[in-house]
Amino acid sequence: MLPLELMLAIAIPIIGLALAGYNAASVLGIKPGKRELTDINMLIAEGAKTFLMREYKTILPTGVVLTVLIWAAYYVLFPKPINGLMSGLAALAFALGAIGSAAAGYIGMYVTTRSAAKTAWMARNGMGAALSTSFKAGTVMGLSLASIALLVITILYMAYSSVLPTPLWAEAMAPVAFGASLVSLFIRVAGGIYTKAADWGADIVGKVEAGIPEDDPRNPGVIADNVGDNVGDCAGMASDVYESFIVVLAGALLLAAVFGLSSTLIRLSVMIATLTLISTLVGVQVVRGEVKGKSLASAAMGKLNMALYTTIIVAAILVAIYAFVAFPLMEATAIFISDLLGMITAIVVLYVTEYFTHYTFPPVRNIATQATLSASNVIVAGYSYGLLSAVPTILMVVTALGASYVLGSMYIPPGGVRGGIFGTAIASVGLLSLAGIVISLDSYGPVSDNAGGLVEMTGMEDVREITDSLDAIGNTFKATTKGYAIASAGLAALILFIGFIYEVVERMVQIKGIPLTIQTLTGYFGELTVVDPRIIIGALVGVALVYFFSSSTLSSVGKAAGELVEEIRRQFRSKKILELWPQEKPDYNRAIDIVTSHALRSFLIPGLSAVIIPIVLGLALGWIGLVGLIFGVIIAGFPRALLMANAGGAWDNAKKYIEIEGLVINGQRFGKKSEPHKNAVVGDVVGDPFKDTTGPSLNPLIKVVNTVSIVFAPLIAYVSLINPAAIPIIHIILVVISAL
Repeated sequence: MLPLELMLAIAIPIIGLALAGYNAASVLGIKPGKRELTDINMLIAEGAKTFLMREYKTILPTGVVLTVLIWAAYYVLFPKPINGLMSGLAALAFALGAIGSAAAGYIGMYVTTRSAAKTAWMARNGMGAALSTSFKAGTVMGLSLASIALLVITILYMAYSSVLPTPLWAEAMAPVAFGASLVSLFIRVAGGIYTKAADWGADIVGKVEAGIPEDDPRNPGVIADNVGDNVGDCAGMASDVYESFIVVLAGALLLAAVFGLSSTLIRLSVMIATLTLISTLVGVQVVRGEVKGKSLASAAMGKLNMALYTTIIVAAILVAIYAFVAFPLMEATAIFISDLLGMITAIVVLYVTEYFTHYTFPPVRNIATQATLSASNVIVAGYSYGLLSAVPTILMVVTALGASYVLGSMYIPPGGVRGGIFGTAIASVGLLSLAGIVISLDSYGPVSDNAGGLVEMTGMEDVREITDSLDAIGNTFKATTKGYAIASAGLAALILFIGFIYEVVERMVQIKGIPLTIQTLTGYFGELTVVDPRIIIGALVGVALVYFFSSSTLSSVGKAAGELVEEIRRQFRSKKILELWPQEKPDYNRAIDIVTSHALRSFLIPGLSAVIIPIVLGLALGWIGLVGLIFGVIIAGFPRALLMANAGGAWDNAKKYIEIEGLVINGQRFGKKSEPHKNAVVGDVVGDPFKDTTGPSLNPLIKVVNTVSIVFAPLIAYVSLINPAAIPIIHIILVVISAL
């Protein structure tokens, strides 16, 4: 009979998927009474679907090649007769991880792209109806993501642990994280390039040059822009957080297996995720009924926040009950507090991000004030606040890691380093287990954003106040979720980093035929010294990878936007669509195709560099050099992602603050089209690729470098044993030459 933990881990995700399906059916069943709403909405939905399908086709050859390479590496490097089983299971895990990540993005986006028209129409019945509709659409993504991730990990664990001994089943499972990371990286990069290129192109020619409204249907780039909202903020964010969730669960299982922990502790991460998914099913029920109050926007925001708080409170109670029933008192206390630290980290990160990016707080208002001087002042102020915003988030992550490590080392068997590291894994699971509710709130954003655009394009001015309020709330959640995704990437990467070190050392010990003991591990860990040139070289290469990746994604946005700008200008001239009675309609598909093609051409080089460079450096410098590279990517990429995402959000909202509230200096009010507003627009344009392209894309970069290292750890271990005192690749070349 299955243990209770595994029975729940199968049943609860199925319930989650059923609720997601019910919510999808209820939203999609709404029939807008205005055909124009549905027609324009379907253009957005089809554009998003076309982009995602073309992207998946572009990724497919890379995925097939890597599947074969993983199969071959495990077949060659593991001893007979187990090598055939290990290679087949490893390749299957990689494929399932990739398919799950792709499915998480597609399922949710299918619903959200078709829900904007429903939200716009329901706004006629008041804020409560519109909020409920848009949030229900968002829960389809959130619940599907969390349920699929938990279901995939649970089924793999049950199947693999039944046919392989510990810790081989965990090593065979490890590629599931790599598959999820790879697809997430490509979706994030290509989607980010698409999103901001479409936004730039549509705004530069439409708002700036032609002087028409942002969502004017005469603009050929307006549908591409709305498609981008869903591609980047919906599919991209979902695949990113799905990947982190998979990575943390797989990483916690790997650590528990390698450390030789009890079966109850091995299943602990799955149980925490299951209990938090139960609390998510409760939390999403909060957002229903009428929205009342002096400020409808504040009341709606309160309901959404209450969904998050309810989820966290219920999760804390359920985890506490389970921990104190299943474990001794002090061990249960350590487990509960470590999990709670992860959830507290989520709250702190969300509020820190909001503080530095929302215009109701001093940082954004100070940036707006700088707009009265010059655009350069706006850039410098925003960048400085972006730098500062990384500090509290990093300190919170450090606190969670430090406290959970101390608790684990003291009270989680076997204690010491292994217990401490497992404590940090529990904190990471606590943070990521909130993915369902966080992504539900995030995915609500693109729905409300597109609903506002549809209202403007179809002339439904009577509900404009409601959709504008929903859009403003959605922008806040989209900004704060980026901080959550970055923090989750950092914690997930650290768990994988430790997992890689332990796995590669264990593999080297097995190749040598030496018993795996604490003394053996300590001996190998003693080789990791900061004065080793291989560590320093690897770390610098890791930093260089982060900078190359950032440069590539930023420059790609500018190039794609330039092509779209020329196309929109051409259509304005040739079709004369800006005339009072235009003879032709804009060619929306041409604009979508231009941005799609450029995004798909641009994402391969930075994406493949994240896969190839760790393998090449591991072959060149051995496991120690690769440890340095992973460390360099985490240390450079984590704070840079926070900087870029928060600076971009601050620049964006400084512009909105001037537009919505108006900037008052010495009794003079500055609003839209004023000189300070123009300066703030420059900051917003600079911030767009910061917050929606490069910043978010660094999350999967960090995790891909870690997951590819773990997957190819057996190869790196073998190569490292050729001559650990020198550079392995030189010896390989010499052996080949002498053989010839």
